Amino acid sequence: VKPTLQKINGQSWEEPEGEEPPAKVISFSPAPMVLPGGLFAFSDQDSIKNNVRQSLLKPDAYTVFDFYHGSGFWQWLAKNPYFENTTLGVICLNAVYIAVDTDYNDATTLLEAHPAFQFMEHAFCAYFSFEWIVRFMAFKHKRNGLKDGWFVFDSILVAMMVTETWIMTIVEVLAGSVANLGPTAMLRLFRLLRLSRLMRMLRSLPGLMIFVKGMVTAMKSVVYVMGLLVMITYVFAIALTQLTGGLEVHDLYFKNVISSMYSLLIYATFLDDLADFCDAIREESLPCLLIVFVYVGLAAMTVMNMLTGVLCEVVSAVAATENEERIIGAVSETLRGMLYDMDSDHNGLISHNEFNAILQNKAALTALEQIGVDPVGIVDFADLFFVKDNHLIELTFPEFMSKLIDFRESNSARVKDIVSLCKQMNPKFGDVRKDLGELKDNTRGIERAVVKLIKTFEAVAGQELPSNILPES
Repeated sequence: VKPTLQKINGQSWEEPEGEEPPAKVISFSPAPMVLPGGLFAFSDQDSIKNNVRQSLLKPDAYTVFDFYHGSGFWQWLAKNPYFENTTLGVICLNAVYIAVDTDYNDATTLLEAHPAFQFMEHAFCAYFSFEWIVRFMAFKHKRNGLKDGWFVFDSILVAMMVTETWIMTIVEVLAGSVANLGPTAMLRLFRLLRLSRLMRMLRSLPGLMIFVKGMVTAMKSVVYVMGLLVMITYVFAIALTQLTGGLEVHDLYFKNVISSMYSLLIYATFLDDLADFCDAIREESLPCLLIVFVYVGLAAMTVMNMLTGVLCEVVSAVAATENEERIIGAVSETLRGMLYDMDSDHNGLISHNEFNAILQNKAALTALEQIGVDPVGIVDFADLFFVKDNHLIELTFPEFMSKLIDFRESNSARVKDIVSLCKQMNPKFGDVRKDLGELKDNTRGIERAVVKLIKTFEAVAGQELPSNILPES
């Protein structure tokens, strides 16, 4: 049913009588795809990779270096990789020292400690304070330090360390009595927060990052599996508590529901001393032993192994995502620098000529191979990149990288790719239908002209031509 009034691009359009409405009357933008939040959402690697690509290709992706000065000693030192690696080494050394200090330093305050412990405390405090000053001085506008989460967190840790190491020591010397300072020993517990700085090492250890992210990603699934295990344990605990009434194992393992759940969890799920547990039940009740076997099959062999499979799937998906992020990030930085140097008109856009210049660069070809793009085959698809409606266009860097990633040889065709192909082919088919219609009209005109010419020839010649040579009307 064709409505007589339709809305096209926000304007009213009334269908003229005897004419067909346009084939495409309403345009809309599809809603962005959201990663499903179900139990096994992490297994959708394509969705995860798409999210990674979007986050990496954003032109305004956050980096704390954007807040630093463009030149100068402090920003140079803060960005220096040797300074960063030295800081990570000191963080590791401080983590080891905390264990040594806990075992061998029994002093209540720093002044009462051995000189070796005093030296180490002052040395760590001095270095971390210096590192904080370097990063603080590197900021072009100091208030931007509040926008960086790591800087705020490190500022809190350094403030607590300075308070414990220097300020409390000065107060103790001025007060002349430890008793007046209150429970200063509680401050020693706060030094455990320094260990949280080890999280900064994750950026330098991709393998460790995979496991940490895998744990976080699998947390929801682990909770569901543990909930299923608790429900199974609860049902079997009630059954065994009731069936073992009057038996010795009742007082030993199944005295109440809570005790039964504990026994099933320790002996039948974690399989700790399972033989003695089953032997004690076998001597008094074979039906109860059969129930325990069923529970072992459900809990230890099914649910726990299912949890193992879930964790393996998580690590596999996270590893693929991390590898995708690392490769695309490195290639993006390489190509971004090259495009900046080759941008002849300095408009920040990539033209067809600039793309051809990239293909002449050996480093760019190597970068394309790293993300699985065939440098030779991509030449054949250049027209799809820079031609739209028979006009040359220029692309932004995120658009250019998105198209390159879509043309990776490892990509498989999906429904959205078929839909995109249809959208590109429909205008072509429309042009073909239009040309065929014009050709058909022209052919009919030629046929009418030929018929008229033949009739004119008959009239002149005074003889009717055979009907088989006349074209069909």
